[in-house]
Amino acid sequence: MEKNKKVIILNSLLVGTIILNLFIFTSRMRSFPWFIEDASGYLGVFLTAPILIGIYFILRRYHKLQLVTNINKVIPLFVAVTSLIIVFMPTNDFLNIVALVINVAAMVFFSSRFPIHSKRKGALKKHIL
Repeated sequence: MEKNKKVIILNSLLVGTIILNLFIFTSRMRSFPWFIEDASGYLGVFLTAPILIGIYFILRRYHKLQLVTNINKVIPLFVAVTSLIIVFMPTNDFLNIVALVINVAAMVFFSSRFPIHSKRKGALKKHIL
């Protein structure tokens, strides 16, 4: 498969994993209908964190080939590590809000850097490099 298509697939997987992370952290907030009373909602972070760390290692290899930038390479590692730190700390609403802010900021930054669909043929390569 072409390298740019692999990067797009990884980016899509990354966005989906961050969205899943958002649902996991909102499951501890009482105002949402998918509220989970006990802390079993955080078990999903142990699923998403290894996926994000795996994406980081793959993006690190693509960074050496100059297909992604350094900041885009670090986003999955940052989200995974902060999510794990928040899970291992005592649970309170402030940490949930911090996790949501980190995940939303990563999504906004990531989506502003990578257009998934582009009409120009060389536009995607220009954004990636």
